[in-house]
Amino acid sequence: MNRDPRKISSAISEENAPTAAATPPRARREPVEHIVHGDRRIDHYDWLRHKGAAEVLAYLEAENAYTDLVLKPTEDFQEKLYQEILGRILETDLSVPYRLRGYLYFTKTVEGKQYPYHYRRPDSLRPREQGGVREAEREELLLDLNQLAEGHSFLGLDAFEISDDGRWLAFSTDTTGFRQYTLYLKDLRTGETLPGRFERVASVAWAADHQTLFYTIEDERTKRSYRLYRHVLGSSDPGALLYEETDERFQVKIARTRSGGYL
Repeated sequence: MNRDPRKISSAISEENAPTAAATPPRARREPVEHIVHGDRRIDHYDWLRHKGAAEVLAYLEAENAYTDLVLKPTEDFQEKLYQEILGRILETDLSVPYRLRGYLYFTKTVEGKQYPYHYRRPDSLRPREQGGVREAEREELLLDLNQLAEGHSFLGLDAFEISDDGRWLAFSTDTTGFRQYTLYLKDLRTGETLPGRFERVASVAWAADHQTLFYTIEDERTKRSYRLYRHVLGSSDPGALLYEETDERFQVKIARTRSGGYL
């Protein structure tokens, strides 16, 4: 769709226009050669892949400073727009429950909290009140993402898998923003999260014996999911390596079928 350039320019007032003194930072160019499948490619910004390097961090800070400078005249408008969007969102809300092996699983969002709470309640509690016990009194908090996010600027949840007996929760979180998920195991009877954890987990599935967990991990460099492990509860090691996909054109993942009869 063609836009009228006169309307676009009129939308930016002189007061809100970026200052002419603002000069964007320029990333230095350093050619690095890559040869993949016989194809030669020159990457002048390969050094930016080293995200922990001091030079890369300094460059990103310069980019952020430039962005803040250019957008400073619009700060009031940004806040007004944010409040308008927020006013159209129901912050305190419930998700639609889904039924799984005798429980109803759902999430709650609370006004002022950034992340949802994961709950379940027995599926047998119908109607709303049974035997003098209300549903809310039987709700079980499985995972508080707001608590897990404390001390971090970001939190992402990927895997959320319940064992067949309903006792164990396998969940994975990322606090980097790079989709690098760490897997944890939680005993829902005691509320204790086991001390062991597994890094760079891509997919997770429980076996039907409630004790065996299958998971895949990704390659640190390419982020390709390529190794499948089997872990038994109570073991301190990562588990047995069952399969490794060596062909870089493919990746491997694990999941249960909808019937629960196969992996």
